Amino acid sequence: MSAGSVLLAQIDADKRRDEPVFDEGEEQEIHSCADEPGSGSCPVRAPEYHDLTGDGRDELIVGVQSGSNNLLIIYAYTLKNGVVTSILGSTSSPQSVEVADHKLIIHEPGDAPGYESRTVYAWSARHQVMTIQDVGYGRRAPASATPSGR
Repeated sequence: MSAGSVLLAQIDADKRRDEPVFDEGEEQEIHSCADEPGSGSCPVRAPEYHDLTGDGRDELIVGVQSGSNNLLIIYAYTLKNGVVTSILGSTSSPQSVEVADHKLIIHEPGDAPGYESRTVYAWSARHQVMTIQDVGYGRRAPASATPSGR
């Protein structure tokens, strides 16, 4: 199953629950390019694969740019008994996103120049989803000191 088809299934499921994340225009744009993520003006970012659960298998991470205010919707999925299962849905305005030590870390600009907020999502074996492990606020690290993510 492609990352695009997983994303389209997520959008359809959200609509069935009457909880659409994207407006109609954004949905049409996503539908038109979901099979070619990361290309040109497509709001769907290229998928990434990282082990978020610590089981040695990579999970699918998909980001979708939404609206004119630089929102990024991030979804993560794992396979459970052969079924694609959502383990994360997050909305933010990140300056960067990284994966380190099985954690997904979102860095967002802070209210003061030179500062950032950091939200760390970690796997919860008990709940079988990614949950917020830590939220912090501090000085922004220089760009050259940012870990590569793997």
